[in-house]
Amino acid sequence: MALRLIQITIPAERKKTVLNIAERHNAIDTWWEPKNEDGLRTMSILVDHHNQQTILDSIQNHLSDTDEWRAVLLPVEASLPKDEGNQKIATPQKFKWRKSLTREELYEEVAKGAEGDLIFYLMVLLSTIVAAIGLIQDNVAIVIAAMVIAPLLGPNLALAFGTALGDKSLVVKSLLTSLGGLSAAIFPCIALGYFLPMDTSSHELYSRTDVNFAAIILALASGAAAVLSLTTGVSSALVGVMVSVALLPPAAAFGIFVGLGQIQGALNSGTLLLTNLASVGLASQIVLTFMGIRPRTFLEKQSANQSTLFQIAICLVLLGIVAAVIALSTSPQ
Repeated sequence: MALRLIQITIPAERKKTVLNIAERHNAIDTWWEPKNEDGLRTMSILVDHHNQQTILDSIQNHLSDTDEWRAVLLPVEASLPKDEGNQKIATPQKFKWRKSLTREELYEEVAKGAEGDLIFYLMVLLSTIVAAIGLIQDNVAIVIAAMVIAPLLGPNLALAFGTALGDKSLVVKSLLTSLGGLSAAIFPCIALGYFLPMDTSSHELYSRTDVNFAAIILALASGAAAVLSLTTGVSSALVGVMVSVALLPPAAAFGIFVGLGQIQGALNSGTLLLTNLASVGLASQIVLTFMGIRPRTFLEKQSANQSTLFQIAICLVLLGIVAAVIALSTSPQ
């Protein structure tokens, strides 16, 4: 049973309110310290991961009339003695999404991916150079190595999470970082294609001009896996490689074809890149919706629903157009 400790400092007279919240939402244990000279009291609430979000939300709702409080969420490695009764309560009886992290923890995690600092752009640049070499030399091992170090997962997760929460500032920041990262991948490849003589018969290069249903399925799976890795606390290193598979090689191929002046290749690889971006975004939003990642208040939920539906609609329209083109191009004459 995954346990968390909520430590909350509140005005001493609000002790009963917090105790009622803890009891109502099946907290495992609660204890508190004496009131200090400022009239504040520190309380500790031991909870399992199934109840942590509802307890935090309830605390915020009931203490919204004061600024004199602070809650901190801490991991618990172990707790003794074991409480068999609470373990039975915490065990899901049917299939249920397992969210190991709260909304607040997820926000802190994804917000870092939207920053786009110097290290981010340097890593994108380096991974792009490696990917371009692999594409030009038709070396799949080099292409895979580039995707291992490409940091494209962060801003895409931040964009999906910001949309799901209706957080405009996070959406704008992650959009700018994502566009900046793609620009850092495309423009160096344009220069490589323009200035360096190269053999354009590479299979790895031209495979990034093939827009098909398999590419859409790959990008959808990448977006879904990215969100699942984030919300369940599973390591996202390999999932980041999946997202890079969908985004980095098409971006590098697009830049190379533009530099070479090959319009058709640029159009095809650019279409693949746009298709993969739409697929990753769509899958991310669908998984976040099913996992119930939503804001706390009613008005915030209304705003989040609008932004989510807007992104889903755009992605569906783009994928619908691409799917229609694929179907027409593959249908027997």
